[in-house]
Amino acid sequence: MRALLAVAVLAALVSCKRSQPAAPASPADAGPAAAAPAGAPSSAFVGTVVALRREPSDAAKVPGPTGKSVGNFLATLHRGEQVTVVEAREDWAKVRLSDDHEGWLKRTALVEDAGASPATVLVAADVFDRPELLAANARRKIEPGTLVLVLKQRPPFAEVNVAGTQTAWVLAERLATGDKEIAVAKLMQKARWLARIGKKDEALQALALARENFAGVALVDVLARELGEEPAPADGAAAAPAGGEPVPAPAPAESGTRP
Repeated sequence: MRALLAVAVLAALVSCKRSQPAAPASPADAGPAAAAPAGAPSSAFVGTVVALRREPSDAAKVPGPTGKSVGNFLATLHRGEQVTVVEAREDWAKVRLSDDHEGWLKRTALVEDAGASPATVLVAADVFDRPELLAANARRKIEPGTLVLVLKQRPPFAEVNVAGTQTAWVLAERLATGDKEIAVAKLMQKARWLARIGKKDEALQALALARENFAGVALVDVLARELGEEPAPADGAAAAPAGGEPVPAPAPAESGTRP
């Protein structure tokens, strides 16, 4: 009788154990499918003029979809353009542009600070080696219209990315953050680059775009002077000579023949 009872108890225990849910597998037991997901896309700014590539390689040609070699150049990106980083691979980053096209560029060309924001200066700004008035660097200035990326605030100073990976400290009150001023600064960055590589006509096109859309921004006249053009005259007045007063515009000629 006791033997039969023992068998019944053992059978009940086995049945209960089978009905319990299996314990979740530990991370160490998980296979490839359970690997941690890749990081979410993040926003970044282009810090310098850089080529957008089809593949993460400096090679001029790469294999295309059909196996035939194709050009590895997609576009030229300019400082200040905002992109979305969708993948990072060693020294390269795959980015998505504002038109949803994607390509690869060198990570050193990006400012990947999540808190970075664009700004510019309307007049030449002093540079400081550290956030301290006594650390002014007399050999450096930020020229008007330079597009900077604000990285950190330490009142009354701000740390800014000036070009590529180069940073500096400036007095925050010297920074202009208006949308129109920043837009003109972006056009100035491109126009200056075009002028440096000998494409003056294209630089003048950037100036024309700035004049057409942002005529009231003082930086437009700064760019005009840099490109050897006269600043746009104010309404009702001709352009003023350097250091002089505005010259009244000539009166319109009268129609007909004078006696």
